[in-house]
Amino acid sequence: MKNFSWWSVSGLTAAAVALSGCGSGSGNSSSANVRVANATLTHASIDLLANAAVAAPAVAADTVSAYVAPASGSVTLQVNDAGGATALVTAVPTLTGGNHYTLVAYESGGAVKAAVIGEDVALPAAGVTSLRIYDAAIEAGALDVYITTGACTVDNLTAISPTTSFGTLTAVAAVSLTQGAGSYNVCATASGSKTDIRMDLPITIAGQTVATVLITPASGGALLNGSLLIQQGAYAAVRNTKSRVRLAAAVSAGASVTASSSDGTAIDSGVAPAFGFYTLVPASSSLNVTVNSASVAVAAPATLVAGGDATLLVYTGGSGPAAKLISDDNRPPSSSTATKLRLINGVTGNVGTLTLTANSSPVGIGIAVGAASSYQSLIGTANSAGTANTFGFGLTSSAAGVLNLMAASATGTVNSNAAYSVLAVGDVAAQPLQLLIR
Repeated sequence: MKNFSWWSVSGLTAAAVALSGCGSGSGNSSSANVRVANATLTHASIDLLANAAVAAPAVAADTVSAYVAPASGSVTLQVNDAGGATALVTAVPTLTGGNHYTLVAYESGGAVKAAVIGEDVALPAAGVTSLRIYDAAIEAGALDVYITTGACTVDNLTAISPTTSFGTLTAVAAVSLTQGAGSYNVCATASGSKTDIRMDLPITIAGQTVATVLITPASGGALLNGSLLIQQGAYAAVRNTKSRVRLAAAVSAGASVTASSSDGTAIDSGVAPAFGFYTLVPASSSLNVTVNSASVAVAAPATLVAGGDATLLVYTGGSGPAAKLISDDNRPPSSSTATKLRLINGVTGNVGTLTLTANSSPVGIGIAVGAASSYQSLIGTANSAGTANTFGFGLTSSAAGVLNLMAASATGTVNSNAAYSVLAVGDVAAQPLQLLIR
């Protein structure tokens, strides 16, 4: 698995030395100094309002505003789309006169949220950097974070231990570390896994500096974006340039299926039916598919999304093997006791459309072959102290009525507070069919 490519953040050292480089505010003890960093995914330009008045207008994505000077005390800070009248997020911090703050606006769970970061931490000794790591990527689950002079690769991470870890969070969490001046990679992985690399953030930090690394969710919910904020200095946002792709091989049983990206990364291979695991590939790459060694074109649109997850469905279409890229949403459901489920129809033969139910609740209704339903959040029969949901599945066809399922597919136990795809496979003329859950 290769490490991510990121925009360079070299050159931040010079900006970190001149802590007043972005403006130090009024210095008036009756007012505070506040700026806003736009780390959102989908809001190209935002306004910062202080007590209902626009204070910092039109802050572009991946940039930070100059400081503004609201009165000290309890202040209502609000973020709107630039020129808009509707609040995207509101925070009411208590600001100390003369102090400095950055409100970081980011997106999590499909909503804009805010983290207010104080910027008057005492400077460390010469040659030492105070490094704060903020984990705002709650939907990505528990994370391990490494700070290394080596690359964010499996080989390098295998030889070292995490610098810090974040458990499954319900709110933004921070840790403070000390580090010498220099250039590093901040690597984030899924907890306990050195192969599931979620972020690779190169940073250059100066001594006697306070720096903050903010980890935020990318578009798919599992991969991560990062940004580096120098106290009262520079801000640099670095977006993930990778995608995660998994192979769903639903062509007739026994067919040999392979998938790879144009940069040479092998995504998966095997005998259908099969539902594989995610592989990191450059979002700029195209996808190659073969069925029984014959090339199969991926139907348009076949563009990967940076920071996103996707399922590469290979199935039997009307004229033979076909391939289609389906976007995945791995953000957890709004209720921690629920499970997000969706149906992918990979059934062969005259099936018409499929409808899947879980404990008699609809998951997908009238889903055509080669297509996927939207996600539904459902609560099944809870077990394991509320950490899992058990579902009984039913599958019907618009062309063939109620379909038979393999016994092992008729029920499934999955984690709560997670998202799953249910892949229906098999030939409708040779039932029972099979459900593969991933």
